[in-house]
Amino acid sequence: MSEVFNSSLEISLRILIILNTVKSRLSVDRITALDFISIYGKDFGSSEYNLHGDNDYRFSEYTSKRKIVSQALKELILRGYIIPHCNKSGFNYSISRSGTMFCRSLNDKYAEDFTDIVKKTDSLFFEYSDRELIYIINEYAINMVRGTRV
Repeated sequence: MSEVFNSSLEISLRILIILNTVKSRLSVDRITALDFISIYGKDFGSSEYNLHGDNDYRFSEYTSKRKIVSQALKELILRGYIIPHCNKSGFNYSISRSGTMFCRSLNDKYAEDFTDIVKKTDSLFFEYSDRELIYIINEYAINMVRGTRV
């Protein structure tokens, strides 16, 4: 199932949508967290449903997601769709003009739904640091294993 929903192409498209929607420089950790929380928005209160459906293994996806997102970011930089910005703690990324134009060309239900959920997710978790977002995801995963809800 993860091959269907987490191909390099799909993750790249979601990264572009996230950067185009949030309109600020984001770290790889924040992009990864916003992507995960938005896909499983029902679990985190930012959507009425999980975009990729309900499955018992959704939290296991998160552990490999950062590596895949990092690779997708490199590909998007090489294609000119995003811009890397160096800072004291590493890199942040923003969407380029080409990336914005590409996002404007997206016109399917999945892209529309994901954009709406990203807006809600960003609004809901705007005040949280990257570290706090990772902690929240980990807490949800632990509670799911235990069979409890946060």
